[in-house]
Amino acid sequence: MSEMNDPRMQSEQPEQLGSSRTMLGVSGLTKIYPDGTLAVDDIDFAVEAGDFCVIIGPSGCGKSTTLHSLVGNLDVTAGTVNLNGVEITDQPTHQRDIGLVFQDFQLFPHLSVSENIEYGLEQLGIDDQKRRQRTERLLEMMQLENLADRDPEELSAGQKQRVALARSLVLEPKLLLLDEPLGDMDYKLQKRMERELLRVHREFDTTFVYVTHDQTQAMRLADQIIVMNDGQVEQSGSVEEIYNSPNTAFVSAFVGDSNTVTGTLEEEHPDGSVTIATGLGSFKALPDNLHSSTGELLGSEMSFSVRPQHMTMSDEYANTLECRVKDVLWNPGSSTQVLLEARTENADKEISLKSWKLADVPEGVVQVSWKPEHTILLERTSVVDGIDLQKDILGS
Repeated sequence: MSEMNDPRMQSEQPEQLGSSRTMLGVSGLTKIYPDGTLAVDDIDFAVEAGDFCVIIGPSGCGKSTTLHSLVGNLDVTAGTVNLNGVEITDQPTHQRDIGLVFQDFQLFPHLSVSENIEYGLEQLGIDDQKRRQRTERLLEMMQLENLADRDPEELSAGQKQRVALARSLVLEPKLLLLDEPLGDMDYKLQKRMERELLRVHREFDTTFVYVTHDQTQAMRLADQIIVMNDGQVEQSGSVEEIYNSPNTAFVSAFVGDSNTVTGTLEEEHPDGSVTIATGLGSFKALPDNLHSSTGELLGSEMSFSVRPQHMTMSDEYANTLECRVKDVLWNPGSSTQVLLEARTENADKEISLKSWKLADVPEGVVQVSWKPEHTILLERTSVVDGIDLQKDILGS
């Protein structure tokens, strides 16, 4: 993945609602359930027309509540939802021009494949000829022509998903929402259906908003990723921004693998780099990912992360660390993962290194190094108050 020259998240602030490229604009969206549970807490984000946006986050973070608030299945407590520049916050679901595909697909069991697809058009009063034309077009595009007369119980999970997609897309919605539609599929079927989703997205002029807990799936599918945590948006941006320039320690740990270390921001150098002192030693970093000026932060506690693939088993780069090899996970056809142990002042720290080039891993003590530009400074732990880095994020 390419690395961003400007790691600050420009997309943290939503685009101006109603701009020519904004299909979905969400401002101040809040949902409090009758029992007092705050499920979504004053969130803002925008999705450009034609984008594939994926919302990710741990279970219970508010992903599905956000999705069902957008489509109108849930009344929002506060905030606004704009679709293509028009506020739809209080519009009935059937007037929102939004399609929704559920994890269980919710096909009508008493209707055939073609009847399921045609159902929404019939409810809208579309005449017979146009209904047939649009249904036949979707059957062809979804490669369902030979299944048109079958009942849903005769279909595989992948076929059911295509029918559910066709049933929504035949209505030509401006926005299609997908609530974990691949969650119950095995790995091979998931990968095949991911390709199918990308094909459908390319062929239809429709904006997708997709909810999943699977961050690797999100990185494969998305133009834009929104990371949620405890009802709030931790970060919104491109895959490259989210992965290479995480706003918080939570994003760094949740999206992909990372090695996270905490120390003190100690010194600023004439070349703009900084030194962070830790129990493992002192390391150089670039301050590009900081939200505050370096001078304001000198002497304060600071965490940083390094992606495992940016570490090399050598001493060729500015940041070096002596480690002991604990274990090696060989993945034929993929990267080799080396689990290492570095000794701190108080305890041992596990470090993960990944390489596509390692043919042999020595036993015992080795040198590990990485470049300063791969040291991602994490000024904030989370946008959520009271989050503890070790206990709540790193699980240690």
